[in-house]
Amino acid sequence: MPKKAISSLELAALVNELQFLVQGKISQIYHQEKKEMLLQLHARGRGKELLKIISGKWLCLTGMKLVPLRPSGFCMQLRKYINNAVIKDIYQKDAERIVVFELEKEKRYSLIVELFSKGNVILTDEMSTIITSLERQIWKDRVVKPGEKYVFPKSEVNWKKITEKELATILKKSEKKNLAVSLATEVGLGGLYAEEVCRKNEIDKNKIPQDITEKEAKEIINTSKEFLKWIKEPQGYIYEDEVTPFPLMDQKEMVKTKTYNEAINTLKPNERISPYETKINSLNKIITTQEEAIQQLQENIELNTKKGELVYEKYSPLQKLLDIVAEMRKSKEWSEIAKELKKEKKITSIDLKSKTIMVEL
Repeated sequence: MPKKAISSLELAALVNELQFLVQGKISQIYHQEKKEMLLQLHARGRGKELLKIISGKWLCLTGMKLVPLRPSGFCMQLRKYINNAVIKDIYQKDAERIVVFELEKEKRYSLIVELFSKGNVILTDEMSTIITSLERQIWKDRVVKPGEKYVFPKSEVNWKKITEKELATILKKSEKKNLAVSLATEVGLGGLYAEEVCRKNEIDKNKIPQDITEKEAKEIINTSKEFLKWIKEPQGYIYEDEVTPFPLMDQKEMVKTKTYNEAINTLKPNERISPYETKINSLNKIITTQEEAIQQLQENIELNTKKGELVYEKYSPLQKLLDIVAEMRKSKEWSEIAKELKKEKKITSIDLKSKTIMVEL
């Protein structure tokens, strides 16, 4: 299934790449589709840049600009307040899927892009009062609409700063079915990178969280720190169903891009795949899996055929050995038989528990 949203780690990689926009200016704003905004920017030393924002999904630099015939009311309000505003800072809110653009014109403003759930784009003043928002939303613990104080969603865990002690506490209290789910949801790594942590450290992803050892917890923390180093200067790795800022273990990317923004920009969130194409893709995957299974069976057949031919070739000495063992079994225990058989050079090992003999042919 094509990628539909980005994780906290992926957002961190994108934000790292966008730092060159700081001290740049917003020169124009477009509302291209219901949830898609476009900021035309002037970056110092680079000139015009286009930043695409898709509420609830991702944001990235792009080269395509579609100008609607009429700007929406939301777009007009943004233009009124932040056209020609200087970008003073761009940061991710803790480890949440939220990006904040700190802006300055006559006054200070914050443009907040929420990429979780249904998503939203919110403009606030320097007192955090909401001036306008793409959507009005009422949550259990906060309200997003003009005139209200903007409140960031409650942040539980910041995987970027988590300690071994904090991780151990989370895993000990976890009620999730396995380690991968706990790391994905309770620590905030997301499913893909939770499994990648397990693969890199050869930890069973299906292990019960409470069974993780101190050594394994330390390895998980060290790997998450490695991830942070890798996403400081990320690149784009495009796989069939994923787009990542660094390569995944044991997988070969289809395309590699110079930046992660470039890779994310290849995604088409609003593209609808026909049910027939979905079915064809599903059948193709089944065919590929079956072909791989057939290939494995063919290799097993060839290997077992060679084994059979070798046994047939050595039939006489093997039969003689079996006869000797059968005769010895009439009067001796297996331990005694093992001592006698060890004198034979071609016998490489004897397993008394399973009563098997390994013979070099």
